[in-house]
Amino acid sequence: MNLALKNRFLCFFICLTILSLFLCSVSLEAEEALVKQTKGDGNWVERWKPIEMFRWWDPAHYFEPDNKVQGVFEAEKCVTCHTVVTPGITNEWKKSTHSFAGVTCDKCHGSDHQKIEMPAPDDCAECHPEQVKDFKSEKETDNSSHARAFHANGVDEGLQGNKQQPETAGFALRNAIENKCDSCHFRHRFDAAEARQPEACSYCHNGPGHRETEYYNTSAHGAITKIDGDNWDWDKPLKVGNYRAPTCAYCHMYKGTHNTVENAVYANKGVQEEVDSKAKEFVEKRKAWLNICNDCHSTRFASAYLRDADETVKVSFAKVKEAKTIIEELQKSGRLDPMPKHLPSSPDERNRGDLGGRLNNVSVIEREFIDMNNYHTETIFPSVFHMSVNLQTNEFGTYKQDQSLARIKAEASKLGLLKVLEEKVGAKYEEYDFWKVVEFPNFLKVVK
Repeated sequence: MNLALKNRFLCFFICLTILSLFLCSVSLEAEEALVKQTKGDGNWVERWKPIEMFRWWDPAHYFEPDNKVQGVFEAEKCVTCHTVVTPGITNEWKKSTHSFAGVTCDKCHGSDHQKIEMPAPDDCAECHPEQVKDFKSEKETDNSSHARAFHANGVDEGLQGNKQQPETAGFALRNAIENKCDSCHFRHRFDAAEARQPEACSYCHNGPGHRETEYYNTSAHGAITKIDGDNWDWDKPLKVGNYRAPTCAYCHMYKGTHNTVENAVYANKGVQEEVDSKAKEFVEKRKAWLNICNDCHSTRFASAYLRDADETVKVSFAKVKEAKTIIEELQKSGRLDPMPKHLPSSPDERNRGDLGGRLNNVSVIEREFIDMNNYHTETIFPSVFHMSVNLQTNEFGTYKQDQSLARIKAEASKLGLLKVLEEKVGAKYEEYDFWKVVEFPNFLKVVK
């Protein structure tokens, strides 16, 4: 390379770098201005405002291009510029199947720099129609699911309006899976081999309330995968004989389906009605699971294990219903402290006891019930079906559930005794002012 050509290349590189820094500084100013204009949506739109990252977590509703570069560019020019501006993204794309198949930047983002888009599942459907159709079919169920995660389970049910927005950022990020396929197929490589591995699922499915990664890792399936997974060809499809042990995707996305909840039975924790094992829907779903298990196990073995797991569910759900009945009786008799009428109304404008998802500003016995149901019971039944040898009984499962039930009974006894003493001495209950202050009426002050 002669000196003149070297100098031209160096000049070109410096110009692109300066352009990159300029665009970043302009972008930061535009983001702050845009937030002040952006409103939330859903049933509780007056209760909350989105944080800045909603642009990328729900791009169909919130993303607006803010760059100053003008023009319509061919794919080759996109790659040339972004090799300097965003080299990490560009290098990932160059290694992707998209790159080899000619799926260039403009196919997903458009070619007009003033109208740049962030792709959503409908965009992916142009090339992957069956996968997106499967994914959207999850919405036909009442179960929590990937396709219902952000709006139905988050926005419409008021979870966004029950806490201050900075505290729900992780919740929104996790549930953004409804709005973009790269929650599992990480950008910009979008590698199916990555999505087949348990680590892709562990990005969201870990910790209290959704410990699926822990359940799997403490099972024989997970142990085999950790021991031998580095030797597997993850490019192979999810079919019998291709993998020594099943992974999350092997069982929940059997033969490549993108409806992960079509066979779900126990999806509403301990407060759901007892499942009728003779019902047509249950029988069909159980047959579907046995068909998956038969890839490795006999029908006799798998049927016996699943029946035993059903019994574990019955026992754990019965304890939840016992606790729920105790608390409901306290409310009916006016012995809760505080009573719902002494609290600010919840986002649906009703004063009521809350045994669901509201974690803040409730009585200690209601909060204990939420822990018992949403975390401990939510550990028991999935861990037994994931064949975890430890979590079902010890550590986070029945041990913790029994502990919560004992605390609920003890608190109920104290409240009953206190009520008797108050009546005997003629004491009048007066609610404390701190119960009247709750996060959700004030949280709009936090997000300016």
